[in-house]
Amino acid sequence: MNAMSQLPEAPFSWPDALGWLVLSGRPDALSEIRAQALSRYNAAGAIAYISLAGDLGDALMDDMAELGAPAGYLVDLDELDANEIHQRLSTAGMIVIEAPSHADELTCLLTHTVKSALKTALDDGALLLLEGAAAALAGEHRLTESGSIAPGLHFLHNALIAPNASGLAGNEWIQTIQRDLPALSIMALAPGSALALGPAQQIETWGDGEVTINLGDLSRARQNHNP
Repeated sequence: MNAMSQLPEAPFSWPDALGWLVLSGRPDALSEIRAQALSRYNAAGAIAYISLAGDLGDALMDDMAELGAPAGYLVDLDELDANEIHQRLSTAGMIVIEAPSHADELTCLLTHTVKSALKTALDDGALLLLEGAAAALAGEHRLTESGSIAPGLHFLHNALIAPNASGLAGNEWIQTIQRDLPALSIMALAPGSALALGPAQQIETWGDGEVTINLGDLSRARQNHNP
């Protein structure tokens, strides 16, 4: 794990919560990200899984079990009502959400019920691990499948996350975003790498550590932070 130095005036921010928000690029079988997440979470709470993978989370839950995770449960956002979804997510000690590729189904994670439950869990000390395309939802803004900018879950203020990207140089869509939102911070997460954001504004990189952050126009970002 690597600690990243904190900027005096960070152009992006995340909730002042007791838990950890971990944003991971596409999982790598050799990566230690899931193991590190297990070592950080409060074992007093259960592990909840949300999967948009074709196998509905079977491989994910098997891998977590091999890493020593206690028995958890799958939260089916299509089958459960809003109250059940909120209860199962908000009381979990760790929540893992996997989305191997960008899909229309991702919008089911953007409901008020899911966002509220995830925030409650994070406030209470849960570790929230978003993998692959799911990590792209954590920012204030997100990039849609068609390439347009839309609202995200807003766990990271003034940020957009690009999972499964090895870097930001040479990407035309980056230049477009910077032209439209010059103060926005853009984060690229390579496969097997994660950005971990914890209490007291702790910032760490996990796995391969290939996390690239473009801080945008810092002067405009500070103006947005201090209107």
